[in-house]
Amino acid sequence: MSDKPHILFVDDEANILMGLRRGLRVKRKEWDMSFAEGGVAALEIIKEQPVDIVVSDMRMPGMDGAALLEEVRTVSPDTARIILSGYAEEESVLRVVGPAHQYLAKPCDFNILQEVIERLILLRGCFQEQKIRNIVSQKKNLASLPEVYMDLLAELENTTSTSNSIAEIIDRDLGLRTQILKVCNSAFFGLPQPVLELETAVSVLGLGTLRSMALLNGIFSAFKGSDHIKSMMERLSQNSMKIAVIARKIAEEAGYDKVVCGQVSSAGMLAHIGSLILMMEWPEKFEAAAQMAEAKKMPIDNFERELFGTDHAMIGAYFLGLWGFPLSVCEAVAYHHRPQLCQNETQPVLAVLHFSQQLTRVLANQNVDLSILESGIDRQFLVQQNLTISVEKWQQIVTSSLMEGNA
Repeated sequence: MSDKPHILFVDDEANILMGLRRGLRVKRKEWDMSFAEGGVAALEIIKEQPVDIVVSDMRMPGMDGAALLEEVRTVSPDTARIILSGYAEEESVLRVVGPAHQYLAKPCDFNILQEVIERLILLRGCFQEQKIRNIVSQKKNLASLPEVYMDLLAELENTTSTSNSIAEIIDRDLGLRTQILKVCNSAFFGLPQPVLELETAVSVLGLGTLRSMALLNGIFSAFKGSDHIKSMMERLSQNSMKIAVIARKIAEEAGYDKVVCGQVSSAGMLAHIGSLILMMEWPEKFEAAAQMAEAKKMPIDNFERELFGTDHAMIGAYFLGLWGFPLSVCEAVAYHHRPQLCQNETQPVLAVLHFSQQLTRVLANQNVDLSILESGIDRQFLVQQNLTISVEKWQQIVTSSLMEGNA
């Protein structure tokens, strides 16, 4: 069996497949590529040999792309799933929101397609835990807090609802926020740059699209687990919001531009998306890691690696990478506890997220004990990134955040 990644391209038109074969011939020495005319032929290939990534057209006779990727999600959960389609009807796009990790529009520049595939290959190579990778890759959505889910449905039915009122509800739930950003940044909307601000994403999608998403089975769902896990999910969402707010304050104080500030805020909100996955899929083991962290007054990621073989940071980064989030955000999420492991030299988003994560730990203790801050910060990394903020400014940021939290 070849060690090269196996990429499967699916389309019902032979000339399209021929064009893909010609356009990607420069990758023949690096990838094993298969080409299937239609969904049935694609499934036969997947059942016979492992496929790392499947790239499928949407509109095909018999079995369309959405149906095919739903089958792939079941029979080969570890396979990354991409839709490459020239049809832009909203209904078609929303049908693939669940089974597809990413949506690309035809005509797609070969360089863009190649870049997306290469990034997915890199992600898979960095995340070796097969069992967890299967679970992460198979996910169609992230279940939401039941109360938030019901509030969202009610507000979407409200004839006087606005983008702001919808965004305020979505902002209360980490899973909903992540899914809205994923859909907004799909190629269907043709945006010139990624949208990482929730309010902007809701405006771009529009209330009509959001209502359609709520009606389609498998896009939004309410968590049906124990009350204890629901409580943990709620605390996680609240903590994520705190990290995002503090991260933006630090970025603004450091003088970063609007784009970086937006990426920093988004990375802060998404930093613990891997924790959400862990607590939903393995609640008992996750709680054990949390108890060990509390007992020993150490960050939880140390004990996650002991129990799971990986941690929430790497799981979150893999998940966000699959869903097509910007590389700067994914890397920041991956290394926010251990920034020294990141190989890229310039990492402003990671530097700010690492700093804000530690400041949030101070907030959790309801004091301004800077010894806690110093114990967790990789000061050498921050100096390398030119993120130097005075101790007085740290105190000001933490104190103002504490006052806002108690207001």
